[in-house]
Amino acid sequence: MINLIKILMPSIIIAAVFVLSIWVAYKLLRAKVLWKKCLALFPLFLLYIIVYGLTFGFWQLNIKEVTYESPDIPEAFDGYKIVQVTDVHCGGSFWGPYKGLVKDGFEKINALQPDLICMVGDIQHFLPSELEELKEEMSSLKAKDGVLSVMGNHDYCAYSNFSPARQAQEIQRTRNVHKSLGWKMLEDEHFYIHRDSDSILVVGEENWGLKPFPQVGNIKKALKGVTIDPTTKTTNTFSLCLSHDPNAWKHHIMPLFIPNITLAGHTHGAQFSIFGWHPIQYAYDEWGGEYYVPMKKHSKAMLSVSTGFGGNLPFRFGMPREVVVITLKRTK
Repeated sequence: MINLIKILMPSIIIAAVFVLSIWVAYKLLRAKVLWKKCLALFPLFLLYIIVYGLTFGFWQLNIKEVTYESPDIPEAFDGYKIVQVTDVHCGGSFWGPYKGLVKDGFEKINALQPDLICMVGDIQHFLPSELEELKEEMSSLKAKDGVLSVMGNHDYCAYSNFSPARQAQEIQRTRNVHKSLGWKMLEDEHFYIHRDSDSILVVGEENWGLKPFPQVGNIKKALKGVTIDPTTKTTNTFSLCLSHDPNAWKHHIMPLFIPNITLAGHTHGAQFSIFGWHPIQYAYDEWGGEYYVPMKKHSKAMLSVSTGFGGNLPFRFGMPREVVVITLKRTK
């Protein structure tokens, strides 16, 4: 019951604002003074934002294409296609009439014929039971080299007021559900993908964010056995890193290791933007899009922050849901 209230509370608040806006607009439009009638434009515009955000704004799904060019890309991986999906938030976004959007979105992902799909955290909203309810849709994702996943802050069931023992049980259940879907969950570990005689390094760590978000991730553990150049902080193999919170990139990962590509999410882009103004920019330096830092000669490290497939509630205005497709292009 508590989780149901938490899930519905954002929608209840929006409904209350909606009703209040109608009442205020009605009162202002009935006023005899012209300037008061003009003030009615504000609640009417607020009504437009709410209605659009809960319908067309949330229905949209952008397939964002990014090309990453580097001489570090092995020849066999030239043209390799990585699909980045973050922040599905099953129970927060995809309930009732919105459930069909998951199947529709995942069909579009499969149509891309990706080499690798990366589910970069916050796939559930509160509980793993949300994933189980959408198991058919979740297990439908297919890629040549499989589906990878890492934990995000919501995947630790920390927002359900459980006892430590119950929370630990639910976390293990989350891990089990990911594996039952046929996904490979990376829990502070790495592995290699091989093509012919070439390979790339894939590193995945558990959630690490600035407080109050969980700092569970252990990048040292994830890199155990990997040789890192102490001068450049890079490996001699092209590298891909999955870490849910973008703050981990500068504060946690790069002090030790600079991957060619790091995939993150978490911010949702605040699910809101208006007239080119993004309020999320005041909370995160890297909140959405691609960010680059020098890496080695003729190469740059890229952080790709997706603004998410779902959200805390089924609402988006000026910040559509997205799936990011990264194509590797080898340069000389």
